[in-house]
Amino acid sequence: MRPATRRGIRRLSCGVALTLLLAWSPFAAAEYWISIGAFRGIEPAERLAEEASSSTGLTFIALPTQIDAGMLYRVATGPYRLRDQAKAGVAKVRAGGFEEGWIVVIASESAAAEPFAAEPGALTDDYDELLEAGNALIRDLPDTTSIPGLPPIDVLLRDLPDVPPREIPTLPEEEPEEEEVVVPEDYRLNRLRRDGAARDSPRPAGLASAFATRLKWYTTAQSLPAADALRQGTGEATPIDHNADLRVMWQPGRDPFKLRVAYAVNWLHGDSLAASGSPGLTFDQTPTGDERRLMKLTWDLGDEGDGRRRLHRLDRLAVEYRNRQWGITAGRQAVSWGGGLVFQTLDLFNPFAPTTIDQDYKTGDDLILLERLFGNGAELQALVVGRRSWDGEVERDAASVATKFRAMAGDNEYELMASHHYGDTVYGVGLRIPAGGALIRSDITWTRTDERLLISGLVNADYTFSLGPAVVHVFGEYFHNGFGVNRLPDDLAQLPQRLVARIARGELFNMMRNYLAAGSSFRWHYLLNQSIALIANLHDASYVVQASLTYDTSDSSRLQVGLTKPFGSPGDEFGGVAVGEDLTAGGGDRGFMRFVYFF
Repeated sequence: MRPATRRGIRRLSCGVALTLLLAWSPFAAAEYWISIGAFRGIEPAERLAEEASSSTGLTFIALPTQIDAGMLYRVATGPYRLRDQAKAGVAKVRAGGFEEGWIVVIASESAAAEPFAAEPGALTDDYDELLEAGNALIRDLPDTTSIPGLPPIDVLLRDLPDVPPREIPTLPEEEPEEEEVVVPEDYRLNRLRRDGAARDSPRPAGLASAFATRLKWYTTAQSLPAADALRQGTGEATPIDHNADLRVMWQPGRDPFKLRVAYAVNWLHGDSLAASGSPGLTFDQTPTGDERRLMKLTWDLGDEGDGRRRLHRLDRLAVEYRNRQWGITAGRQAVSWGGGLVFQTLDLFNPFAPTTIDQDYKTGDDLILLERLFGNGAELQALVVGRRSWDGEVERDAASVATKFRAMAGDNEYELMASHHYGDTVYGVGLRIPAGGALIRSDITWTRTDERLLISGLVNADYTFSLGPAVVHVFGEYFHNGFGVNRLPDDLAQLPQRLVARIARGELFNMMRNYLAAGSSFRWHYLLNQSIALIANLHDASYVVQASLTYDTSDSSRLQVGLTKPFGSPGDEFGGVAVGEDLTAGGGDRGFMRFVYFF
């Protein structure tokens, strides 16, 4: 064999040996991952990973994590070798609808999930063994010059496809170890925590990763004071209401297109049916009509009466195009903007009320949404929402045209928003600032109406920490309602029209100006979580407390029970708003039970 030929084969064998060595040898190096949740079972973790991968364009997987109480599966994307790369990834994760994504540091692992711990010199010894094996192959090769018609080995090597060399990972600069907090599996499902871009909650993959079903049962029981208008009208001191909801979701698609369909059947029965008590206490926002929406996609299933109603509707009906940079959605879909935990300022599109229990799915709007994601993690959104006026006509003054830009500035994140909304011009600014282990958010809007310029805003902070084996989450939020009043009038008809209009449209749920909210959740066990929240009116000193206990009956079901209790004097916002002579509304206690099952 010619010397050049042997040198070529030697180089090839060395390359193969080194490639095999690197493929077999794990390196113990710190890696940065972006996590969005943790589950006890692998199936719900994989479902969330599939949902997040589809929404963000990144690849999420279920990482097994061994803890004292057993195995948890962390839903995460990565790894990133540098923290700055992970920060850019966080922006993409949040743009995909997972606002609470956070960076965790995990030591890289082998396929068997065991860290590499080679003895000194082991790497060199393995290399020498592989090299000797390659030399043995060379010695056993026949002399190609004696095989008639066989091209020279240099030609054979030249025609082989290029194989990129495996990059040898380098150890990142040492940084202080971060305290790992195992986030509870309902971190994004907590009643007073928002899931950002209002994408639907994690869904089972179902048949061909297209079908999923959710069954919900929701029951409330009230204890009303003697002067309550609902009690006077119905004669019931303790009205009970039920709401059953069957939601079927179908998401067929072939990249880059996807069809999103959600069909829901509702059965409502009770003494007060859809009565909400007062503008400040809304417990269930199940839509029951499309009077103001562009498309009529809600139909009754029989005659109403005897305190019952049956209906079915298409809650989602949208076509989506999405690649790694652009996305466009047309049809009925939900959108949420802003960083409010309890109150909302930047969210102009069907926001949740502060006391709403069921926040799994947000009511959709008929819209066209354009999204542009930039390589540095910045994102631009523009949308048009079509609506009808109060008389049922499609009008420009009932529509919304808005744009929002979100970007990172170091560790901080900011948002800029401008919109033409129901004839008003609205500008907004949002900030997200990490401070130690906490995250501080602030949203401010300037609304120019025909009469004046009104400013609303909020600031909040939340923090999650470990207390022994338990995980504790605490938060606080201050809200200023620029449309509110400093004192409630004796007759609610005297409230400013701009405030009444926003309450009627479902954009505001409080009538006065300044509020404070605080709360916490405590996980007693991996199956049992307790939460409590307080919302206080800073003008009349009335407040409402909402407490709940959540038990995960399985990885596909959840049972929640709780109590909402207002405190205040008659005439106060949470003590019972005066709605007539010697009549009040919204001052009763309410207990609730909610069961959800995915299949």
